[in-house]
Amino acid sequence: MARPRTPDDSGIIDSTAALASLYQRAFAEFIPTRTALVRQLQRSGHKDVAARIASAAKPTRAAWLVNQVYWRQRAAYDDVLEQGTAARAAQQARLLGDAGADMAARLAARDAAVSEALDAALQLARDEGTAVSDALRAQVRGSFDALAAHGQEARLPHGHLTADVPLPGLGAFAGLSLAPTEPGPVRRFEVVARRADPEPVSSAPPPPPDPHLVAAEALVQQLEQRHSESIDRLTELQRGHEAMTSVLATAEAALAAATRELTQAAHEAERAQVALDAVTAEVARLAEERAAADRALSALRSASRTGRPARRLRRPPD
Repeated sequence: MARPRTPDDSGIIDSTAALASLYQRAFAEFIPTRTALVRQLQRSGHKDVAARIASAAKPTRAAWLVNQVYWRQRAAYDDVLEQGTAARAAQQARLLGDAGADMAARLAARDAAVSEALDAALQLARDEGTAVSDALRAQVRGSFDALAAHGQEARLPHGHLTADVPLPGLGAFAGLSLAPTEPGPVRRFEVVARRADPEPVSSAPPPPPDPHLVAAEALVQQLEQRHSESIDRLTELQRGHEAMTSVLATAEAALAAATRELTQAAHEAERAQVALDAVTAEVARLAEERAAADRALSALRSASRTGRPARRLRRPPD
């Protein structure tokens, strides 16, 4: 991976390239790299560039993964934007009455592109040693879904994202307009004088649907679908949290029991040490008495050989 460009005392500093290099660094290296780069720029007199680098926000873990797909797997990233643009065009064509627009195929291609980009991001996370949780997966998937909804026309800081990408609002559909239609033939009705009060016949065609209203309804349906998916993901995460809480409670109970057993074993070890010390002292005392007895016995034997009376042996205390 390219390292950030070291500022030089002379020449022009390419702040765009410096920022691009900064956002390509490892997640844990972002802050140290930014700090070192700002100090170098300030020492070399490039205060304006230093201020711009200093204001660069550190991305979240999910945003960092999306950025890395942009920098390292550009084909997968661009495919999300292309397929998202094509899917939105098919949706608009269907809303405008084009029955030949293959919206199902376009939506399937968009979802496949999002899944491919998601897999690339999660693989990058594993390569960096990051644990892929359900929450992280949902955040990255949500950002790629939003990127597909924005398409190629949106002005987003690609490669410099700092947070989850939001879904586009109604402004994304502001360009919708109904295709012009040929005016129908004017129907003329003759007045037939068969009765005094003939019933009027209305010939006014129904007004065309408001394209903004149709687009808004489509967006609401899409948001409702995303909301339903988010609720399902939240339920799954809550279940996982409950399971982990139960495991944690079991582990804490086992730890408490082990602590009690360890404390009891320590007390028993202390009592055993006291008993061992007492036995050791008793053995030492008996050894001293045995040595005294041996010395007295040796004296008696020596006295019996020389005929001199020996001192009477003292009986050791009980």
